[in-house]
Amino acid sequence: MARNQFVGTVIREANGVDYGRFLPRQYVGSGGRRHSSEFTGVWQHLIRDKPILPFLIPVFLLAWALERWIVPFSNWVPVCVTVWATIQYGRYRQQQIVEDLNNRWKRHFLCTQPTTPLEPCEWFNKLVLCIWPNYLEKRLSSRFRTLVQRRVKEKKPRPIQTIEVHDFDLGKAPPLFGLQRTFWSLEDCQPVLHMGFEWVSNEMSVLLAAKLSAPFAGKVARININSIQVRGDLRLVPILDGQAILYAFESTPDVKLGVAFGSGNQHLPATELPVVSSWLEKLLLDTLNRTMVEPRMRCFSLPVRDSKKRVTGGVLSVSVLTAANIPRPENSSRMTAGDRYSSNGSSFSGTFVELTLGNLSRRTGTSPKSTWDAPITMVFHGSEATLHLNVYEQRFQSVKSDFLGTCEIKFKYVFDGSTTFWAVGRKPGVIAAHVDQCDREVQLVVPIEDKSGEITVKLVLKEWCFADDPKNSQTPLLQLDAFRSTRYLTGRKIKVTVVEGRNLAPKDRSGKSDPYLKLQYNKIQRKTKTIQQNLNPVWNQEFEFDEYGDGEYIKIKCYDADMLMNDENMGSARINLHSLEANTPRDVWIPLEKIDTGEIHLLLEAVDTRDSETEDHNMTYILELILVEARDLVAADWNGTSDPYVSVRYGTVRKRTKVIYRSLSPLWNETMDLIDDGSPLELHVKDYNAILPTASIGHCAVDYQRQARNQTVDRWIPLQGVAKGQIHIQITRRELRKQEHPPAIERQRSSRVEEVSGRVQEVVSRLFSMVDSEDVKDQMQAQLEELVNAEQEQKVLVLQLLKEKELLLSKVKDLQRAMTGLV
Repeated sequence: MARNQFVGTVIREANGVDYGRFLPRQYVGSGGRRHSSEFTGVWQHLIRDKPILPFLIPVFLLAWALERWIVPFSNWVPVCVTVWATIQYGRYRQQQIVEDLNNRWKRHFLCTQPTTPLEPCEWFNKLVLCIWPNYLEKRLSSRFRTLVQRRVKEKKPRPIQTIEVHDFDLGKAPPLFGLQRTFWSLEDCQPVLHMGFEWVSNEMSVLLAAKLSAPFAGKVARININSIQVRGDLRLVPILDGQAILYAFESTPDVKLGVAFGSGNQHLPATELPVVSSWLEKLLLDTLNRTMVEPRMRCFSLPVRDSKKRVTGGVLSVSVLTAANIPRPENSSRMTAGDRYSSNGSSFSGTFVELTLGNLSRRTGTSPKSTWDAPITMVFHGSEATLHLNVYEQRFQSVKSDFLGTCEIKFKYVFDGSTTFWAVGRKPGVIAAHVDQCDREVQLVVPIEDKSGEITVKLVLKEWCFADDPKNSQTPLLQLDAFRSTRYLTGRKIKVTVVEGRNLAPKDRSGKSDPYLKLQYNKIQRKTKTIQQNLNPVWNQEFEFDEYGDGEYIKIKCYDADMLMNDENMGSARINLHSLEANTPRDVWIPLEKIDTGEIHLLLEAVDTRDSETEDHNMTYILELILVEARDLVAADWNGTSDPYVSVRYGTVRKRTKVIYRSLSPLWNETMDLIDDGSPLELHVKDYNAILPTASIGHCAVDYQRQARNQTVDRWIPLQGVAKGQIHIQITRRELRKQEHPPAIERQRSSRVEEVSGRVQEVVSRLFSMVDSEDVKDQMQAQLEELVNAEQEQKVLVLQLLKEKELLLSKVKDLQRAMTGLV
């Protein structure tokens, strides 16, 4: 007990550090555990140190037995054994404490030392070499192919019209890490791992197919990247207590690409292209400098769990609170305090912040004190995005704004459903934050790059949009593999109501615009009406699209209508439909991208129509259309009147009313029954002429699809294509089961023939049972079999005649409909 307390005291007093916390409980204090395992450890320790001990134990036992029962010796033998066992146990405990202290001291020294010695990573490179061909190379090739495809499309030169990645293979040579140096350092209380990076490969094959523009229009050039050399120094920084790692190159790496014209095989030999090689090298260096060279760093998250969701975008709310210690340009510093205010005391000079997230740009108001706190909602695409904040100063009577500085904040979705934010702090620090769910507020103080100022920003991740929406699980699963890549209908309808717009960009000289919208879903396009001279237009127009399984977005483009020139673009937006739940309307304001201002107010709703399709297949609907009257019709005759009648067009069905002579307010009161098959219902009002062709005096479309069953709607519908005129209708969508239909005459006859045939077969079977005599049995059986065969043949002939009759009647009805349409 005293020895343990002494050891703990010595450990605590060494170097002023409490190392007693590094010891287990059995080594500090009185202990309290049972000694069974401890005795086993002591015994094994004695066996290792003193191999002769097992042979001495029987000798001691024999001596003790002789002394105890045969020849009495003195009592010093038990005392010696006890002393010897105590000494051995003390040595064992001391050795255990020393080993444990050494291990914990090494661990503490590794965590607190500022640097580590330089050492190579041959063991790590050996591991990478083993798992490269069948795992890393395939995953990285798939990942890099998507990045390269997007990047070359964005930065293609003018001689290239389109460019596609046809093949992407990184080869068998993996990158090597830490060949020259690998060590840890402590920078501003932040551990940093420095590691060399070298990737030299002459076995890679990246094939690009570039379609050339004029004067080589139509020709395709095959560009083959066959080698790569990248050398640089990596810097890895653990953040958020090990939940993520930031990594980047310390400086711009050396990059060389080997590019050839052709595929490199015998049919199309490769030819070196220095011009294309320099363009691709510049493109790669520009991409690295923008995303992965200090101070810009990428983030590798280390989540505990994986929700297995694919993110397609999200909504971020940004509030710029303050901007402090922003350095002013030299010409701005010469302004006096009085120059910053007008004669009436109002502020006319101040700073504003421009926010850029992807293609979306917004700005705060101008504030002389650099304080704002106005939330701005921004929509982004993908699982990772970068928010750029550019600070400007707007001076009085100046069209140009002075640039004061910039900074950026990056954020990404983590697979466990959380979000990580990070930014570059004061050199060499890093600012990072982590939220475990949406709608959690994060406040960051981000320094201006290469300046002394800083910006305080409040961020709220409102929503993540996922591709694996519950609606996808309801789509048909029984699909052939050959058709999985094609588009298929999900059975839902997407209803988009374009409500209004606000703060649109002025495009006309009057400071106004004539805005209209174009909506595109897959290959279906719709267009709103044009609102004249308005920056806050109100449309209130509804559009409906059939939802496709691969339809992820609805694209919206806003234009300014111009009669003499081409319509000018006023911004665009993409609406993510993955998180749209069935029968749950969403009211959203969508900011326009690629422009500084403008928002569109939309109402989105996904209506599931599959329930109605699976109700009862025996259920049909009858449209009962009553054409009541019309009023204020256009005069088509020379005497100021018309001879109106209505032509009804419903799919392939053509019907018409009677003609009301010399009337502009005719009264028909005619009823028409139409089988509801979902076809568009159109009414055409025409003027009847005996000699001349009929003249149209208006038309209209009747929207009945949303009408409830067994409900009568009484409407006055204005006529289109004419200056005036209305038609009065009553329409009822009445449900009717097939068994309630009046049976046709041919069906009655068919059922009657089947009934008679059944009776004949029953009589014949009774005759078979009545035959008992052996003399006449064979003869009657033969005759009855012949009768049965004749009856069956008659039944077949009668059914065939009935089918031919039904076919003839259907042809007559089609001819009658065609004649009615001509009239």
